[in-house]
Amino acid sequence: MRRIGLFAVLTFLALGLAACPPRPPETVSWPDITFTHLQPIEFDVAEIRILAPYREPIDPPHVGEQFPVSPSRAARNWAEDRLRAVGKRGTVTITIQESSAVEELLEPSGGLKGLLTKEQSEKYLVVIAMEIKALDPVGPRAAKATARTRKSTTIREDVTLDEREEIWYTLTRDTMTTFDATMERQIRDTLGSFLK
Repeated sequence: MRRIGLFAVLTFLALGLAACPPRPPETVSWPDITFTHLQPIEFDVAEIRILAPYREPIDPPHVGEQFPVSPSRAARNWAEDRLRAVGKRGTVTITIQESSAVEELLEPSGGLKGLLTKEQSEKYLVVIAMEIKALDPVGPRAAKATARTRKSTTIREDVTLDEREEIWYTLTRDTMTTFDATMERQIRDTLGSFLK
């Protein structure tokens, strides 16, 4: 009798577990790529304008909008976080000329080598390009700085979706880190008279 009762309990538990819907896979939440931890670059102007005429296509080979943080968002964050207007006249205009990510499918080796090894199957290229113009109507005087950064990486054919997103995120972050250092040097070299 006790065996029958135990069997009934175990059967009930098994049926209950089977009825539970499977738990959805956990999604990784990627932090935004921002620059608020860096000292702002202060301009002796009254206004900073951000123009973003570039719009990355959504069709292949463009894949930036699939990234955890798109290059376009990271570029806009840089412009908003890094530059400050602290003067009484004049303007600084930031033009985001390009903020893209492009995928290139790589040809497999083929033959025995292709069968026995895990190969790099895609290459990703991120490009960030901006122009910064400063104008003081009194004088008048004007100057500009430009920077363009390109970084690429490849992905192995057997990576998981989470691993792929981590590679994309790291590529965007590293591209922006290099861009930040390059553009700051250009600003100090060519826009020094406009800095506070």
